[in-house]
Amino acid sequence: MGAMFALSAVTVNGKLGEFSYASDIGSEVTKVFCAHCGSPIYGKNTRTPDHLTLSLGTMDDAIGLDIEVVIFERDKPHWDRLGENVSHFPTQPDWSPES
Repeated sequence: MGAMFALSAVTVNGKLGEFSYASDIGSEVTKVFCAHCGSPIYGKNTRTPDHLTLSLGTMDDAIGLDIEVVIFERDKPHWDRLGENVSHFPTQPDWSPES
């Protein structure tokens, strides 16, 4: 699980590694991880160059974060219920944080 933030709002310290690949829709996706232990830290995508998706397990405090958008909703477990005000997409949409 991850939360999307403006790139300018996030500071990451420590040595990082990266792995990039082409997505199914042709954008470049980069996964950034701790170079020491391999834990995922964040991901970025050339379709949303001013944002990154921070792995929620890396946050000291996620209180105050609300679910607004779910991507790849088709893959959620049957027991996972979304709130009425949550936008959701079965796969990667033609969507950006500004839309």
